[in-house]
Amino acid sequence: MRSTAMVLSLAALLAAGAPASAEGDEPGARSAGASAAAPEAAAAPAPPQAAPAAARWCAPELASLPGDVCAFLPAREAPGPRVLMIFLHGVVQPDSGWQWAQQRGAVRAGARHGVAVMMPRGRRGIGPNTMEDWWCWPTATAAQASHEDALLAEWDAARAELERRAGGRFERVLVFGFSNGAYYATSLAMRGRLPVDGYAAFAGGSGARYLERAGAQTRLRVPLFVGWGGKDPAHRDQVALARMLRRLKWPSKALGKPRAGHAMTDDQVDQAFEFLSGDRGGAKKPGRGRAARPR
Repeated sequence: MRSTAMVLSLAALLAAGAPASAEGDEPGARSAGASAAAPEAAAAPAPPQAAPAAARWCAPELASLPGDVCAFLPAREAPGPRVLMIFLHGVVQPDSGWQWAQQRGAVRAGARHGVAVMMPRGRRGIGPNTMEDWWCWPTATAAQASHEDALLAEWDAARAELERRAGGRFERVLVFGFSNGAYYATSLAMRGRLPVDGYAAFAGGSGARYLERAGAQTRLRVPLFVGWGGKDPAHRDQVALARMLRRLKWPSKALGKPRAGHAMTDDQVDQAFEFLSGDRGGAKKPGRGRAARPR
């Protein structure tokens, strides 16, 4: 399972265009260490180091909000309504540091589109088989009953603090999920759990019957973008999700990349932002219903 999860994290990082080593090292760590070393010591092998994530959940360059929620504010915001993207990570093995790859991929997307990014952390003890103690999201009903209220309260507190630091409120909120985070984002959307402006599910999400039953009863139908790679073994789940959304007549758009694997590509992210911009797909116009925080 370690090698599988490594592929997930590296796929997210590589799809975002950031460097990574085959061992999953911290991007840039080797070059930084070489430049600081004395010339005569440059050829000597570096001593092994403990996983950096053991001490810090957020990547070192990111701000940390209450609840170990990571945050990024763009140097230049996009014109129009201020946008916050809430990024939900895939499964992460404790103390591995793999979450940094996903965080940096999300930050790259935020910088590219001039939007703020908030990256909350899942919970341990609720993961799928063989990953029970990994960092995951409550996709099961029982886990949602035990953890969801506290999770969403955590997001609410983190958003309030990020708005304070940003000097103003975010007028639009989008939820982007990758892998396990995409399955949870789909669940949130189908249940109408959050008053947000749109969702994007990458390499995750399904058309399960219980989700279709929930979606059929949901009045809050905000747009949902679905992206997958044809080389991802689980992509049939996303194909089923796209079909389910069409049956429900849910405002949605799907984009598969035949040559992509378990990843979120630049093109998929770009099209997700375009679709969720408020100009198409049934999204609400800017300025309507923005008083509520994502609870």
